[in-house]
Amino acid sequence: MIGCGVDCCRVAQLRSQLQASADAASAGSIAKASPGLRAAFVMMSDGPVAIGVADALDIFNMRMVGLTGYTLDSMIATVTKRGATLTAEVSFSAHVQTAFLRMIGRPAVTVRGASTTSAKLPRFIDVFVLPRQFAADWR
Repeated sequence: MIGCGVDCCRVAQLRSQLQASADAASAGSIAKASPGLRAAFVMMSDGPVAIGVADALDIFNMRMVGLTGYTLDSMIATVTKRGATLTAEVSFSAHVQTAFLRMIGRPAVTVRGASTTSAKLPRFIDVFVLPRQFAADWR
């Protein structure tokens, strides 16, 4: 029973670390200084932001470097611009190996998680300024 408790704690710990990485990836991929947000500023239409997806994948993978005891089955990231809203979604699925539950036929436990973050793009107002020499002509 104690061994099962140890396995359950290990699974919960790894799931928590995977979830924290997903949260960081979704938030970081659309943060103020992120390449994804800069790319969304110049987009003329709605749609996916490819550089934001690449950034989310990099952030997730960098946070998981050095962690062992799991196999990442899937990690899906999307960054999409719709109007003035930029949304990042990150989801994952992984198998966490067990030590004691293996003895009763459960060599791994599947964990899943997802994170969604949204940011509003600032609205710009076009202002036209006429130099003085042209302003006189407009009167």
